[in-house]
Amino acid sequence: MQSINEIHAKIQAEYRRMQSEHEMNKAGAKDMLYALLPRIEEIDREISSLAVTNARRVLEEKITPEQAAESIRIEADRLRKERQDILNGNNIKEYTPQYACEKCCDTGYGSDGRKCGCYIKKIREYLSLPGEKGENTAFKNSTFDKFVLDYYPAETDPAIGIAPRDLMRAVYANCANFAHSFGNGFSGNLLLCGPSGLGKTFMAGCIANAVSDKGYIVIYKSSYKLFQFLDDYKFGKIDRDAYSALYDTIYDCDLLIIDDFGTEFITSYTQAVFFDLLSTRLSCEKSTVISTNLSFEKMGEIYQERVMSRLQNEFNVLRFAGTDIRAVKNNK
Repeated sequence: MQSINEIHAKIQAEYRRMQSEHEMNKAGAKDMLYALLPRIEEIDREISSLAVTNARRVLEEKITPEQAAESIRIEADRLRKERQDILNGNNIKEYTPQYACEKCCDTGYGSDGRKCGCYIKKIREYLSLPGEKGENTAFKNSTFDKFVLDYYPAETDPAIGIAPRDLMRAVYANCANFAHSFGNGFSGNLLLCGPSGLGKTFMAGCIANAVSDKGYIVIYKSSYKLFQFLDDYKFGKIDRDAYSALYDTIYDCDLLIIDDFGTEFITSYTQAVFFDLLSTRLSCEKSTVISTNLSFEKMGEIYQERVMSRLQNEFNVLRFAGTDIRAVKNNK
């Protein structure tokens, strides 16, 4: 059985291996440089010994600490210039590691101590559903800077009493604020609802990307596949040992995103599972984002009252409006 802790251990071991390779390559490049240009090695040793030499002078009371610091700075600058002149004169560039991730230099962590986006991506690869291949396109292509308000009509829609563009401007602001402030206390939950083709999946992907890039674990699954997995896991239709980490993470990940809610095969069992999933995450103050083509009223006809109570009272409902964006693009 592979637990989430074992997954973290494997990923961290992979980063340690990459760091070890970088160090070996760096050491090998330095040895070659020293063999080719012995004066470079002498300069590096002289720079390293500056602090010790000047500390000895301070102890012998020949100079003050302030004078020592200034002496180190002047001499180090001179040596570094000489070093660079030698490299330039021989048309040699300093060795630079080729990192798989330039943001974290293959450490897996950013300068703020949070997991880097590349680390989170590795976790997602381990937490794939049965038969799932590759990375969800929502993580690749959906970012807030690509959101285009021009796709939404600027004229007032009598059905909602406001221009869809103005409504979507507010929706965008709510979603962006949710994602960018995520982690500063409990972020709450979002329910994105409205007809198909209005950008709900895209917006959910934007949230997933932004939160994931901050170092939080995000599980993004379609409703149909998510509940199919939970059903298969419950009744032993798949290897439970192999997927125990995914099952546990669905309940306790930092952010769970359920796309196309309402497309799952709805039974009393799926309703009970969904209620349990929501209740567990709410009690642990774990955020959930749900997107659905169903209106809130239509959902009330399908789902049990206790499910609807959770959605109505625990979620910020954001209604999408406008014209099918795919149709707008095709007409341009």
